[in-house]
Amino acid sequence: MSDNEASDWRDGLAEPEPEAPTWAVPVFRTVVTESGRHGLRLEGAFWDAIARMARLENRKTSDMVRELLGQARPSGVNASSTIRSAVVKRLLDESARIAPLATPLAVVKLLQMAPTPSFALDRNKHLVRVNDEFVRYLRTVLSKSGPVEKAQLILDRPAEALFAELEPGMAIECGLSIKVDNHERRTQARIIIPPPAPAAVLVGFIIH
Repeated sequence: MSDNEASDWRDGLAEPEPEAPTWAVPVFRTVVTESGRHGLRLEGAFWDAIARMARLENRKTSDMVRELLGQARPSGVNASSTIRSAVVKRLLDESARIAPLATPLAVVKLLQMAPTPSFALDRNKHLVRVNDEFVRYLRTVLSKSGPVEKAQLILDRPAEALFAELEPGMAIECGLSIKVDNHERRTQARIIIPPPAPAAVLVGFIIH
């Protein structure tokens, strides 16, 4: 066989199909319920999800499966399809429940419950949130009781650099100037980047 013929022969071969990821491979298991033994063929991702749901509720995976099997299902829908739908529905409900808590400003609000003056800046260096202690701080050290929005915060390090260098949950101390009208206060702040990533805001806690 010539080199050209060998090349033509190889080109005619079908490419081997890539292996399916393990989470997509169906896994068969049996579960015993009051009504008898049930054979279930679910993709690995669904078994993983059921196990995680059971851990969160401090239960056995088998008990969680039995609960899902016990749910009413439309006629003509098999047990495996019912469980898949129930798992997805639970995960969607849980995602909807925690979504408001995971927004950047919701996390910032929790952080700013600390009893120290705190502020939040977005990537455009706009002041997006302060806590009550920060308002009292301005009134005390700058003798200013006007709108907080008039305060200008200038970090010694560029905000872009802080967003680029700090991972969510990390902290760094940074010099800070607070200006209101013709008044200025030099101080130090501990800067953190709250989750989730990519971060939209940074939070500073005044420490001096």
